Amino acid sequence: MQLGKFSNDRDSALHYLCTSEWSNESFGDVESPTGYVWRISNTWEEVKPTNTEFNSVITEWLRAEVRENWFQLEALTEELRKSLVGHFLLQEDSNGLVHVREYATEKELLKDFQALETEHFNWDSQEED
Repeated sequence: MQLGKFSNDRDSALHYLCTSEWSNESFGDVESPTGYVWRISNTWEEVKPTNTEFNSVITEWLRAEVRENWFQLEALTEELRKSLVGHFLLQEDSNGLVHVREYATEKELLKDFQALETEHFNWDSQEED
């Protein structure tokens, strides 16, 4: 089962991780042109089945998804865990839609994240005037 605003479990899980303070950095306002923005980079060490901190957060996601047998971490397949490894940029708009982009390197992710941060800062500065 997937939440309605996500096209796949990976994106739903990434969004839940970000809203659970698992992300590296975030900023924004869903009403701004950039929306609310998170950057998140995960390694296999962080998402592997033996990481109790990750398991605690992801169990909450499984509960939120109203999955049967949410209490069994086997529900989080190795394939899904592996899909969470990498560098991702998430943007949530005022309609609650979340867009996820994956990057080959953290450097590429940071470049886009910083550009959006600048755009948001410029918008926010105009709003205050």
